[in-house]
Amino acid sequence: IFDLDGTLTNTLNTLAYFVNTETAKHGLPAAPAENFKYFAGDGARMLIRRVLAFHGVHDGQLEDTVLKNYNAAYDADFLHLCTVYDGIKELIAELHARGIALAVLSNKPQPTTEKVITAFFGTDTFSVVFGQREGIPIKPDPAGVYEIIQHLQCEKSECLYIGDTAVDMNTGNAAGLTTVGVLWGFRDRQELEASHARFIIEKPAELLSLL
Repeated sequence: IFDLDGTLTNTLNTLAYFVNTETAKHGLPAAPAENFKYFAGDGARMLIRRVLAFHGVHDGQLEDTVLKNYNAAYDADFLHLCTVYDGIKELIAELHARGIALAVLSNKPQPTTEKVITAFFGTDTFSVVFGQREGIPIKPDPAGVYEIIQHLQCEKSECLYIGDTAVDMNTGNAAGLTTVGVLWGFRDRQELEASHARFIIEKPAELLSLL
C-alpha cells in the first residue's frame, strides 16, 4: 500500500503553484515551495489552513473559498509540474510483474488521486486507489487501510505500508502493518524514525529486498 504525494509522485511544486495561485487572489504573497514539504500530508483543508497560518491569517470563510477553488483548479490540471520519482515506474512494473497486489492510500481528494494514478500507471496496475473520500476519515486513521485489506482479501502480515511522512508511518502502525519509510519524499530520516518506521529506504529498488 503506497502513499501518493512524496512517495510515488513529486508534487511539491504542484502544490505550491495551485495554493499560491489561489492565495494571491486574496492579496497574499507566495509561500516558498520548500515549505510545502511540511504544509502537506494531512489533506487539502489542512494544507490550506497551514498556508494561511503561515501568512498569519486565520479566517474560516477564506479557508473555505481557497480550498474550493484550489481543489477545482488542481483537478482540472492535475499533472501540472507533477513528476514520478526516479525508479518508481520501474519498481511498480516489477511488483506488478511479480503478481503483488498494489494499492494507493492518499489524503489527496479521491477524483484527483484516481486521475494521477491513471495518468502515470494506467488503470490495471493498482488494484485499489483511495484518496480522501466523503465520510471516510483521512490518514493517520487506519480506516482506509482496513478497507484495502478487506478488498484485497489479504492478511495484515502480508502487507507493507510505504510512505514518506509521520502521518504514513502512524497510519500503517495503527493498522498493524509493517511500515516502510522513504527518504526521497517530503520528510527526513529523523521524522520517520521518531514515528517508528520498521524499515527506511533511500531508493525505490531497495523495497524489493524487503519482500
